[in-house]
Amino acid sequence: MRPGELLHGRYRLEEVVGRGGMGAVYRASDTRLGRTVAVKVLRDPVGPDSLDSPDGPGSADSTARARMRSEANLAASISHPGVAQVYDLVEERDETGAETAFIVMQFVEGHSLAQLLDDQGPMPPEQVMSVVVQVAAGLQAVHDAGIVHRDLKPANIMLTPAGRTVLVDFGIARSATSDLLTRTGTMVGTADYMSPEQAEGASATPRSDLYALGVVAYQCLTGASPFRRESPIATAVAHVREDLPALPAHVPGDVAALLADLSARDPADRPADAATVARRAAAIGAAASIDVSGTFELAARRAVPAGDSTAGDSTDGTGSNGTGTTSVLTRPRVRRIPALLIAGLGALALLGAGAGLWAASGDESTVPSVVGLGLAAATERLEDAGLQVRPRSTDAAGTPRGEVTAQEPEPGAAAPADDVVELLVATGKVRVVADTLTGRPYDEAAAMLEELGLLVARRDVVRAGGDDTVIALDRSGRLPDGSTVTLSVAVAPPPGSGVTTAGAAQTTPGTGPAAKKPKRATPKGKAKGPAKGKAKGKPKGQAKGKG
Repeated sequence: MRPGELLHGRYRLEEVVGRGGMGAVYRASDTRLGRTVAVKVLRDPVGPDSLDSPDGPGSADSTARARMRSEANLAASISHPGVAQVYDLVEERDETGAETAFIVMQFVEGHSLAQLLDDQGPMPPEQVMSVVVQVAAGLQAVHDAGIVHRDLKPANIMLTPAGRTVLVDFGIARSATSDLLTRTGTMVGTADYMSPEQAEGASATPRSDLYALGVVAYQCLTGASPFRRESPIATAVAHVREDLPALPAHVPGDVAALLADLSARDPADRPADAATVARRAAAIGAAASIDVSGTFELAARRAVPAGDSTAGDSTDGTGSNGTGTTSVLTRPRVRRIPALLIAGLGALALLGAGAGLWAASGDESTVPSVVGLGLAAATERLEDAGLQVRPRSTDAAGTPRGEVTAQEPEPGAAAPADDVVELLVATGKVRVVADTLTGRPYDEAAAMLEELGLLVARRDVVRAGGDDTVIALDRSGRLPDGSTVTLSVAVAPPPGSGVTTAGAAQTTPGTGPAAKKPKRATPKGKAKGPAKGKAKGKPKGQAKGKG
C-alpha cells in the first residue's frame, strides 16, 4: 500500500502513522463522508491459496484475517466515548485474486499516554487518578460487552487535546467466541503489563485488565515500569512471584492502597469490577481532565494515533500489536530559504554577489536563539536554519504557556551533529506542595507562593494557641499560573472570647482578612437584641434591645 492509493473506491491513504505485527495503520480520508479516518491494513495481500484454509498454505494469513475480523467485530460492539469506534471492515480481491483486508476506525486526534510520559515524566497523583477514572469507565463498557482487552498499556491509551482517554487496539482482545484464536497455555499481551494469570498461560478475565491498569497507574506515578526485568520472560516471572514495589513517600496512602488492590496477584483479591475502580479513584480525588501541555497539544496536531505502534510491537518480545502513534514530534528536516532571499536571488546572481548571498541566508553552522519565543515561532526559526526540534515541558513560574524558557545547545553554539535542538517549553503551570507550606508563618508561606506567580488569600481559623502559622491550603498540585491559593492560618482567640485549650481542636471559619469574634452565649439561652443595641437582662429572662 502507498500513500495516495484509494481503497474500496472510498478511502484515500495519506500517511503511515504506525506499524505492528498485523500490518500498518494509515491516516486516510473517507472521500464519501469527507472525514479523516484511520485505516488498519493487514500486513501483506493474501493469496487465493490461503482463503478459508486454516491448515493449508497461507494458514498464518488466514489466522491474521480471522484476528482482524474479530478485532473489528469486538470493537464495533462497544459504544462508549472512551473506546475508539470501528466504522468498516473490508475484505476484497483484485483482478489477480490477491485479497486486501483492512479495518476503518475512528481517527483519534492526540497522542498516547506512553508519549506523554516520555515527554513529561511522572504525573501528579490527581492526574493519575484522572487516568484511572477515565480508563476504568471505558473498560467497564468493554467488559459489559463480554470482552477482555488483554493488552492494556500506555501505548494503547490515547489522550485527546481535551485531556480525555480513548482505548484503542483490540487486536488481541478476547471474547467467548474469539478465544479459539489463542492456543491454550500461550502467553498473550505485553510483558510489562501482563497479569500473573496471563503470564502463566491461563485465560484472561476482566480482572486481568484491572491488574494492567494498576501497573499503568504505577508507571504514571513513578515514570518506571514496576516489573520490567532483563528479558520478557524474566518480566513475566516477576509478575507471578513479586508484589508491586513501594511507591514514593509523596504518594497519598489511599492512592497506594488502590494500586495495591489492583495489582494483587490473586484475581479474587482485586476490585470486583472497573466501575468500582472508577468510583474509588474519583473519591480519592481525580482531576477533571488530564493535563496536556502546550508542547503536547502542538505535537498532537503533527502526529496521528490509531495504529499499531512500533513501540508496542517488538520491544516487549511478545509480538503484541500495540496501538499508538509515531513518536516523532517534528517534521522532517527541510532547509528552507527565507522569502526575502528568494526574492533577491536573481539580482544577486547577476551581480555575482556570492558573499552577499551567504550574509543574507545566515550562518547555518550555529544555533539561533529562540528563548522567549512561542513554540511555533521557535520551531519555524530553527527549521529555517535546517534544524529539528525536540520540545519538552517544564513548569516555569511567571512564564506564559507555550513559551520557550531554555534551549540546548545554547544560542550561538555549533549546530549539533544530529541537527536536533531541545527546547524547554513552559506549561503555564507551577507546582505547589502542601507539606512545604503548612507549619510555616503566614508571611513566609505567602511569599513563597507569590514567588511562584500565584495570588494569596487568607482565611483565619481561631484556635487556642494559634500562632499565625499555616495549617491548610485550599488547593495544591500543579496549578495554572496566576491562580489564587487560600491559606488557612491558625490565630489566637481574642481575649474574653471563651475559647479554651479544651476547644483547641475546634475551628471557627473566618470570613475575611480576620476571623469574626465568636459571640458569647446569652444567659438562659435567650436571644440578644438587634445589632445596634446591647441586650440587657430583665427579670424573668426577658430581653430588651434598642432600635
